[in-house]
Amino acid sequence: MLAYSLMKLMSRIACVQPTCFNDALAYALGQIGWLATPKWRRYMAKENVKECLGVSETEAERIAKESVTRFGRMLIEVLRYPLINQANFRNLVHFEGLEHLEEAYAEGRGVIMCTAHYGNWEMLGASMALLGYPILSITRKQNDGDADRFINEYRQMVGQHVTYNHGKSSMLSIGRYLKDKHLVGILYDQDSAHTGEHLELFGKPARVPDGAAQLARVFKAPIVPLFMHNQPDGTLTAVIHPCFHADPQLSREENSHVIMERLIRIAEEEIRRDPAMWFWVHDRWKDGKKRYRDRKHFSTPMTGNRT
Repeated sequence: MLAYSLMKLMSRIACVQPTCFNDALAYALGQIGWLATPKWRRYMAKENVKECLGVSETEAERIAKESVTRFGRMLIEVLRYPLINQANFRNLVHFEGLEHLEEAYAEGRGVIMCTAHYGNWEMLGASMALLGYPILSITRKQNDGDADRFINEYRQMVGQHVTYNHGKSSMLSIGRYLKDKHLVGILYDQDSAHTGEHLELFGKPARVPDGAAQLARVFKAPIVPLFMHNQPDGTLTAVIHPCFHADPQLSREENSHVIMERLIRIAEEEIRRDPAMWFWVHDRWKDGKKRYRDRKHFSTPMTGNRT
């Protein structure tokens, strides 16, 4: 309860303070977040950036650090949800390829929106709701009950419906939303534990959750990949890709592989476009603890550049 009350207080403060104050607060929160990140995760993030993108040590360290410090800005944007409405949100969010979503929605089967832990994915869902689309966001329950209560309350504040991801048991309930012409938002870039497609992400073996592929096959709904990009002027741009569909001529397994392969390649393309917008400190390939957690010494100090 204390953490929830503190977040509500921070929201009230962020809503009444000028931009310069919120920018400074976002910077401070980002730096605190980086310092609070375990050293092995910082090192893992830097090494993964180098392996995946082939950049220099200095550039990898910058990207790894910014992938954490940017959360300060993301948090402030969410805390200011009480100020956002359909009349003013386009001052903050711009769209590239909105016609692709409009065309997909016109099919009348709902739309499966696929994105990653990239940029401000929370604002991505909020923006779709503020455009007037009925939207269901599929999420994981947070370990911290106060944080879970707060973020779901703010998602609902801007017009989103929220449901927890219960795996295969969620399929029928999510399908009902698609039949009712909802957008269904799915994050597909993190490991799916014991199910999903075995693919390569940046040339490294990765297991990818295939829920989007299964929904597209069963309910014949179009898939629209989309990603939120931060802009230097403080605005956001939602980049929306053309829709595509499950192939009725393919088996369940074939469809799953083809669809998730396509989605992963799109995610790679977006991450390469602005690498610091992805969540590199997540142990995506499930080898970080084994490779780095017990290391006593690191070859490069993770002091970081000013971000």
